Amino acid sequence: MEERVLYDRKMSKRKSDGEVEAGQKARKKARSVAQDEIPQGSEDETQSMSRQEAPSQSVGEHRSRNRSRARSVSQEEAEVDDSVMDLSQNPGFKVKGDEMAQGGIIEKIHMRNFMCHPKLTITFGPNINFIVGRNGSGKSAVVNALVVGLGGKASSTNRGSKMKGFILTGKQTAEVEIKLRNQGPDAFQPDLYGPSVIVNRKFNNSGSSEYKLKSSDGRVISTKKEELSRLLDQFNIQVENPLAILNQETSKSFLNSKSPNDKYKFFLKATQLEQIKEDYDRANDHKNITTEIINQKVEQMPKLEKEVLTWERKFKSLTAIDDLKVKIKRLNHELAWSLVQEKEKGMEPLARDRRHEEARLPSFKQKVEEAKHQLDDVNARMSAMTARLSKGGEEVKALQPKLQEAKNSYNEQKKVSRNCMMELKRLEGAVKNSKKEKHEIMKRILEIQSSANHDYEAERQARQDKIAALQERLNSLNAQEQTTDHMLDQYRGAVAKYKSDQYKLNQDMQDLQRQMDKKQGNLTSLKAAQGNQLKRFGPFIPDLVTNIEQCFRHGRFHKKPIGPLGSCFTLKEQRWALAVECCLKGLMNSWVCHDYHDEKILEQIVKDVCPQYKISIIVSRFKNDMYDTSAKGADNSQFPSVLDMVQSDDPMVYNTMIDMRTIECVLLIEDGKTARQVMDPSKRPPRNAREAFTKQGDQVYCAPTFRYYSSSQDKARLLTSNVEEDIASLTLEIAGMRQKIEQLRQTRTQFDTDIQENTNLDRKTSTQLMKIREAQRKVTMEITELKNIEDPAPVDVATYEEEVDILDKQIQDNEAQLANKTILYREQEAQLKDLEKVFKQIEQSMKEKIGIADVIKDEVGTILSEVETCKVNKKHYDTKLKELERRIKDINDRMDKYQADIEADIEKAKEIHEERINTRRSSNNIGNEIAQIEKQIKNEEKQRGDPVEITRQYKEKKDAFMKIRKEVHQLKTFCERLDNAVGRRLTRYSEFRRLIALRTKFFFASFLNNRAYTGKMTFNHKDGSLEMIVQPSKSASGESTKDLRSLSGGERSFSTICFILALWGAMDSPFRCLDEFDVFMDMVNRRIAMEMLMGTAKEQQERQFIFLSPLKMCHLGISTQNMRIFEMPTPERGQQTLDD
Repeated sequence: MEERVLYDRKMSKRKSDGEVEAGQKARKKARSVAQDEIPQGSEDETQSMSRQEAPSQSVGEHRSRNRSRARSVSQEEAEVDDSVMDLSQNPGFKVKGDEMAQGGIIEKIHMRNFMCHPKLTITFGPNINFIVGRNGSGKSAVVNALVVGLGGKASSTNRGSKMKGFILTGKQTAEVEIKLRNQGPDAFQPDLYGPSVIVNRKFNNSGSSEYKLKSSDGRVISTKKEELSRLLDQFNIQVENPLAILNQETSKSFLNSKSPNDKYKFFLKATQLEQIKEDYDRANDHKNITTEIINQKVEQMPKLEKEVLTWERKFKSLTAIDDLKVKIKRLNHELAWSLVQEKEKGMEPLARDRRHEEARLPSFKQKVEEAKHQLDDVNARMSAMTARLSKGGEEVKALQPKLQEAKNSYNEQKKVSRNCMMELKRLEGAVKNSKKEKHEIMKRILEIQSSANHDYEAERQARQDKIAALQERLNSLNAQEQTTDHMLDQYRGAVAKYKSDQYKLNQDMQDLQRQMDKKQGNLTSLKAAQGNQLKRFGPFIPDLVTNIEQCFRHGRFHKKPIGPLGSCFTLKEQRWALAVECCLKGLMNSWVCHDYHDEKILEQIVKDVCPQYKISIIVSRFKNDMYDTSAKGADNSQFPSVLDMVQSDDPMVYNTMIDMRTIECVLLIEDGKTARQVMDPSKRPPRNAREAFTKQGDQVYCAPTFRYYSSSQDKARLLTSNVEEDIASLTLEIAGMRQKIEQLRQTRTQFDTDIQENTNLDRKTSTQLMKIREAQRKVTMEITELKNIEDPAPVDVATYEEEVDILDKQIQDNEAQLANKTILYREQEAQLKDLEKVFKQIEQSMKEKIGIADVIKDEVGTILSEVETCKVNKKHYDTKLKELERRIKDINDRMDKYQADIEADIEKAKEIHEERINTRRSSNNIGNEIAQIEKQIKNEEKQRGDPVEITRQYKEKKDAFMKIRKEVHQLKTFCERLDNAVGRRLTRYSEFRRLIALRTKFFFASFLNNRAYTGKMTFNHKDGSLEMIVQPSKSASGESTKDLRSLSGGERSFSTICFILALWGAMDSPFRCLDEFDVFMDMVNRRIAMEMLMGTAKEQQERQFIFLSPLKMCHLGISTQNMRIFEMPTPERGQQTLDD
């Protein structure tokens, strides 16, 4: 079970704060859904409720008088405010996490004459804050100031029932000012309040309070409590939630509470389930009020029905006049609906226009989506290429230390292998010398045995002469070794240098080859365009233009498409060709169609002529006049714009480039330095100038940020005026590049030859050096042997025989060592080969990755061009779609307005006659007939009397009866819908409550496990009780589980902390405040509780935590890094009780 709890806790910590916030938003939505689903009642019911909720006038006047008295008192106390000692501490340092916490956290609180503090200011950090001080220093006053300053009731603090009890003894007014951070996506009216909101509450002895909501610069924005409520709702600040702000009294009452019902009420209030339940209770109250209204109206219906029947009998007694009036009434009905029909006929032209525009809308939306998808695809390719390039760079960077490490390992192993070889040679020489010495001794023994007399002086002189000759040879060998070693270093250095130069040369050759291939492609295009300039824009363009001409002659196009756009204009000054081409980019290859019908025909022609190629098509209704750009165009008094430099006979060429590229706002400036100076935002660039291009094709942005981009293109390709000159220039450049590549290739061949020669010399020199060192060793050994020879003592063969035995033993030892060294040498040589192989592999991998990165760079440049083209297309279609939607909206608005007039006429007609009457008669014809009948009625009334009073009474009684019956039906429907809505919400509420309880039980057990405690929580939602059972570790062996009442003070406090942390996962508030949470804890429980609280605070960097403790930080046993600490001073205390 404990392993499961630990596992679940680890899994729960991995949930992101976004999921927690989503859960909190879901609970807030759950509280409001009940009210959203409650249907609207009748008008009478609404009026009845509003009358019940209206405040009395006398209370408002009383509050007004209290506010005026509070202002006068505050003015009197303002004069002595400067003399009060300021007990504030303002730490001037930033704490890690400032950039993470955003809206709703407390930046600063200021208290004046509040409780025991005459003047106190505390600046809080964004995440963890401690307020420490001895008992009685006024720590809890800070918590009470938070509750009171943010609009909480005095009773919510458990320190008093009236606001005047918080005023410092001897003072008339008190003031609390709280500064809240107002940043991030959930900021409250940031344009009005700024990055901070200051909430000021001032109250006096009379009990009146006033609020001021100020902006970050101190301006008063609002003085209404409703504005503060909206602010708290925006930041989800729950002032009266005991889990958000837990004061001493609430903590102690919970610790000392013996009732499971009190714990359950605390759970409901902390998780806001209590507020949701109150919402549902209010919905039931609405239903009961509605039921009473229904009963009242049902009681009135029989009496009204009887009156209606009485007047109906009188009304039916009328004869001839009634018939005429009935006919007039019928004719009035017909007249009313005749006017409606005449009005409705005026709607048909608007409906036709709307159908026409809406028929074009799907095609526009499709184009927008295609442009968007195309842009997304290109951006995705760009991101992928950028990621590949970045990844390749990182891989090369990562391989460099590996390459150096492999090289160092190889060199070290090479030294070890060489030393092992030298030791092997030494042992072989030692064995050989021992055997030789043994042979000499054996020979000496034979000589001694054969002759006892011998001339040793001559032998001694011969040895001295031989030693002198060998010493000269050794000196010569030492000199040769130094020279040879120096030559070896030179050869190896030369090989390394040649290889490095060869690598750079290969890179230069690859870059030059890519440039030559690109220029070769441009040369091919220019040669193809010699006979037809349209081939610059693609080899198939001439055929496409021919097919378009044929289709236009056959009448398939409404208007002939224009394109490619780059072939439809010329330049006034050819020197700006590269700048204009860099400005227009993909727009040069675009086509322009009059409407979507022409676009579909053009797409079909392109598909037939060149299926594998897709052109960019712009749809814009052709106009005969060029746009007027005098108002929105850039100031071209000093520098021409692109529009000034372009000339064409077709106004649509200008209009298209203005729509798609805003060429009237793009300036042409001679050089980059001047362009930077002119377009610098700090130096007032020309009016309406957004960007500029230099003669070299470089681009300069003025807004929104000042930027400069160099052009990757060195010559104009599509706007060139002299094709033959460009062909000749490109041919020369390509020939020069080929010659340079050939030179580089020859240089590379020379490098290969030099590398091979130096490598061979290195190998030969190494062999020569080895031979020299071997000769040194032999000469040295021979000199040593000669020096070790002594004149023989008196003949004693036994001594020589002992030496032979010693030499035999040395030979055996050296041969054993030689065998071991041979094995070791072979192992070292194998390791050397492996390390050399690894070094070569890493070196080859790095070269391959560098080559791949160069290819990716070229692809990124191509994709950048595609991105610009896609952006231009998307902007065009977005603009056209918005224009079409605006036109449709205008038509809809006119139709809505016209329809509203029609519906108003229909309502008027329905008031006259509910059922629609279709008639072919005009309103004038019907009006004339009504006038004739009214004249006849007047004549009849003179004879029979006027029945108006009877008719009026009958109509009023009948309408009143029908109205009540309709209202009863509506109210019954309202009650049924309300019952269904409340039932559904109660079912969801029960499930929501069960899930929160389950989550709380899980986290409670998980947090208890930090102290090796076990425990559980038992919810009885039916009885409204919460049982908490905790088993400390020390009683795990023999004692049974304990209720909180049987725990010690420290164990109970630790269990309370676990319960609070478990509930924190079910509530969302930008800050949490705990007052003396570690009361009754021993140091072990306090340390573990503090670690749990600090861990929770560090995981939730976007929230603020304020902890109050009577202990100093050194006694809490935690690190004070990245937290803000405020130590309470000893204030002047004079007041006795808060209720006095």
